[in-house]
Amino acid sequence: MADLQQETLSAHVLSMLNDGLGRETVEKDLIGKGHNEQFVKELVGEITKLRYAKRRSQGLGLILGGAVVCFASFLLTITSAFPPGSFPMVLYGLTSVGILLVFIGLMKVF
Repeated sequence: MADLQQETLSAHVLSMLNDGLGRETVEKDLIGKGHNEQFVKELVGEITKLRYAKRRSQGLGLILGGAVVCFASFLLTITSAFPPGSFPMVLYGLTSVGILLVFIGLMKVF
């Protein structure tokens, strides 16, 4: 029963944080409802760590994807393995997409 209550409490905290409420607001709300102050601080801290870890892993995936696109653009440009007349699209288009992916990933990581 206590595990179910903790799971619903953590889901409630996660939904409050996803709604845009600040960490202090969530802590004050839960303490006001009668929960232990130390438990609330630890719970909110762990949930925010999980949210940041998820964003960090998404960002690293985007950085990796951008690097692969940039490398593919490099290989296609060097080997000239594309139809005639599409050199600017391969050279500038794919490189730009790769760089954008890398910077979006960096924004998520930092």
